[in-house]
Amino acid sequence: MRFKYRVLTLASICACFFSSFGIAQTEPEQTINPMTKAAVQMGVLTCSAKVQQVSTYLGVTEDTSVALRRPQNPADQNSFSVAMAVSTDGTTGIALAEFYPSPAGCKAAYTLTVNLPTPCAELRNTGFAALGQETALNDTITALSGQNNMRVFLVAAGEGCTAIKTETLE
Repeated sequence: MRFKYRVLTLASICACFFSSFGIAQTEPEQTINPMTKAAVQMGVLTCSAKVQQVSTYLGVTEDTSVALRRPQNPADQNSFSVAMAVSTDGTTGIALAEFYPSPAGCKAAYTLTVNLPTPCAELRNTGFAALGQETALNDTITALSGQNNMRVFLVAAGEGCTAIKTETLE
C-alpha cells in the first residue's frame, strides 16, 4: 500500500528529528492515521497502537509516501515493517519502522535518516545538546545517547551531516 508523496519542510523534518526526548514524549493522536488503518486491514492488531504512535510521531498523513511490508500469516503474530520517504529543499530523508508482536504486547523500533547541509559539530551543539553521552566511533562518526532508548549518529558528509536517529519502544 502506498500513500501519496508528501514534501515536508525542513522545519517539520527537524522538529521530529531534533526531539531529544524521543517518541515517548508525544501526545496521543485522536484520529487514526492511514498507515495504522492499512496495518489493521492487513491483520496487524497487537501492534496497532505502536504503529499509530510511531507513524504519528514521524508525521504520517494521507499524503505521505509509505511502503508497507505485508507480514506473513498469521499477520498478528509476525513482524510488520514500513519505509517512508521524506524530501524537502535539497534535503532528503527516509524513515524505517519495525513492529514485533510478543506475548507481552508489541515492541517497535524506528530509524530516521536525514541528510542536512549543517555541519555535524553545529548539529551536535544546537540540535542534540540535551544528549549527554557522546562516543566517537571514528573521526567522521559520532554516536550520541540519552536516558531513554534513543540514539543519534552524526556522520560527516562533505560540508553537511547525515543524521541517523534510532529509538526502540518496549
